[in-house]
Amino acid sequence: MKRLTKNFISKLLVLAVLLSLSVNSFAQQNDKGLVKVRQYDGIYVFCDNEPISEYEIVNRMQIKLAWSGHYTEIRKRFLKEAKSYPMAQAIVLADGGRAIAIKFKDSNDENIDIARATKENGVYIFTDCTPLSEYEVLGEKKVASTARAAMGMSVSYTTVKEKLTKKAVKEYPNASGILLDFGGVSDKTEIIKFK
Repeated sequence: MKRLTKNFISKLLVLAVLLSLSVNSFAQQNDKGLVKVRQYDGIYVFCDNEPISEYEIVNRMQIKLAWSGHYTEIRKRFLKEAKSYPMAQAIVLADGGRAIAIKFKDSNDENIDIARATKENGVYIFTDCTPLSEYEVLGEKKVASTARAAMGMSVSYTTVKEKLTKKAVKEYPNASGILLDFGGVSDKTEIIKFK
């Protein structure tokens, strides 16, 4: 009888583990906010998203807000600083000229380039990343860098992001998210809806 109970408990435990893995895999596949982040010079960039893999902070970084404030410049400066920390595998950008350099607890984790996007004004924000879920493009908005100043817009990432997000949501109320591309000459926003 004891042997039968031990076998039954062992089988139940294996079944519970398999069920847990299946549920976790299914949840990740259906999580519309999951993204694959980009890598620059061997360093992953997390902006407006949070890594799903566990990590440790290598260093906290801050730069003075005495530059153009354009996203690509901010990213470039933090990438340069992060490269001075040999253990750094990624940077997580924050508002106000702040970031952290991180290393993943398990470098063999196949999900180190996967993150969960944040939402603003009810839509996901996708910067320097690609959504894992299928989507269709509903429309596009562009703001030329020189036009930003004429419109009274700051060149800071946060301000441009907020203004483009509000415009996109107003014109496309059924939008699921926006893909922000800060290419330099013009900042582009693709408004998307998940399939």
